[in-house]
Amino acid sequence: MSDKPDSKDINNHLSSVDEIIEEIISELPLKERVAIANMNKADVEMLKNVFNKYVRGKSDIEMDDNEYTDIMNTLCTKLRQTHKLRVIK
Repeated sequence: MSDKPDSKDINNHLSSVDEIIEEIISELPLKERVAIANMNKADVEMLKNVFNKYVRGKSDIEMDDNEYTDIMNTLCTKLRQTHKLRVIK
């Protein structure tokens, strides 16, 4: 038997990560979504520890520390795409 997860497990895991991200975004007030989207890298790094604890409490999925960091990075990237303040001329 192989130790590699099959593609079905990987797809279920990715789907669960996407669901976690969408749930977090939907629960955040608009003001906080915009604030996160406009944070610099140093500010985002500070939030990772708190975020990791939050996600661990919400998730029933076993993930390692790198995966929690990836969730935070994906969340910030997604919010930057949708909620970043931009100058309009």
